[in-house]
Amino acid sequence: MIEILLIPVVTAGICYILPNTRLIGYVSAAGTVVLSVLSIPTIISAISSPIEMLKGMLYMDALSGYIMGLVIFLGLASAVYSIGYLEHELKSGLTDITWIRRYYALLHLFIFTMLLVTVANNLAVMWIAIEATTIVSAMLIGFGFRKRALAIEAAWKYIILCTVGITFALLGVFITYYASAAVTGTEGVLNWTALRGIAGRLNPSTMKLAFIFILVGYGTKAGLAPVHNWLPDAHSEAPSPISALLSGILLNTAFYGIMRFVSIVEPSTGSGFTGNLLILFGLVSIGISSIFILVQDNYKRLLAYSSIEHMGIISLGVGIGGPVGIYGALLHTLNHAVSKPLMFFASGKIQSHYGSTRIENVSGVLSSMPLLGTLTFIGTLSLAGTPPFNIFISEFTILKAGVDKGMWLVTGLFLLFAVIVFYGILSGFGKMLFQSAKEQNIASPETIKGNPFPLDFSSSGLPGLLSNAVMLLMAFIIIIFGFTVPDFIDSTIKNCINILGVK
Repeated sequence: MIEILLIPVVTAGICYILPNTRLIGYVSAAGTVVLSVLSIPTIISAISSPIEMLKGMLYMDALSGYIMGLVIFLGLASAVYSIGYLEHELKSGLTDITWIRRYYALLHLFIFTMLLVTVANNLAVMWIAIEATTIVSAMLIGFGFRKRALAIEAAWKYIILCTVGITFALLGVFITYYASAAVTGTEGVLNWTALRGIAGRLNPSTMKLAFIFILVGYGTKAGLAPVHNWLPDAHSEAPSPISALLSGILLNTAFYGIMRFVSIVEPSTGSGFTGNLLILFGLVSIGISSIFILVQDNYKRLLAYSSIEHMGIISLGVGIGGPVGIYGALLHTLNHAVSKPLMFFASGKIQSHYGSTRIENVSGVLSSMPLLGTLTFIGTLSLAGTPPFNIFISEFTILKAGVDKGMWLVTGLFLLFAVIVFYGILSGFGKMLFQSAKEQNIASPETIKGNPFPLDFSSSGLPGLLSNAVMLLMAFIIIIFGFTVPDFIDSTIKNCINILGVK
């Protein structure tokens, strides 16, 4: 477990001192490959039997391994994609070797902080790790190479809102410690495993207050509405590989903290209290994002609002609860973590080709770049919840959980918002994929104002091939998971349900 945390730190240090741009990129990718290979035995072991280290300070079980696997997979994908992405930005004169060193070093520190979240048994350490993800990722958001002023503004907004939000989460941790001290009669406890043992004896009123602070605090970081305001700016202004990590897994690590607290709070308060709050935040998130998706004219902001929608769906699944609801939420976590990075990777290539993130300035992607257009089309269908793609399966599972529990109003609103999102996403990306420049009445990519570097990096040698390979793998997973959930994923999710104490 320790080596899993050390590898990204060591890789960050090496990347920071290397002199050659391409060498830095390949060392970065090699570091994530080593991390992936060495982590597999630990994750498999943790899924079958929990692991403790450093006197219980670090802890891994099936839920930890599940989220850790997503962090490592997306870290590898982003590192590989970044090689071609940064080479293109360097050739375009938008960055230099100094910024590239900093980028790769911060990328691996970002991976480290997210890994620490997954293995932290102590709730205070988990809070520190989640706050650390804010600090590191904010600096990466500020790298927005094309519009750095807007990127820096988005980074400051992100820091301010998430820091205020996570302060509420810290109060929730303090209140939980107070509640545990009242039960033990001595010092309180903060280790999640210890709190699970006394969860049924914790004061219900105190734990209700703690959960409200936790939900607002970590919910801000997870992008739940109405505390989501930082997310559209940050995700749309960050470099595309960083947007992929922010949307694909950072939001999930914050929600991971909420799920851990649900399992501590429910034994004393009952499932109704936490469930109703999560359903409320989930529906508000899906509803607000559906309206903004419908009116977006910027495809990266459209993807950002889609992230808010999907975090709302995960919250809704956990709120509905039961084995089916939790299963759907955890499966949706995986499905979204594959589909959204694919779309941000594709958007990076589209932006580099057309020099714009406005939908009206992009046309004919499918005909002019068939491979990229096809991959974008697959990702679009997935995010819209179209059958038989992966996200449809997890959304249908959550919908079934709501119907099984007789939550007709909740499922009705979910369906209504899902239809709006379906139209908004297909409408926006459909114009980019299928309409010609003449039909949209726009200029060709080479003549769009502000696009001095019209050529994308999709065919720029080995880096371009590697980035395409990553996107093809994600598209393959999207299609396969639309027809079946592999046995090892299915068994892992069921182990996670047992860990969360769901009956």
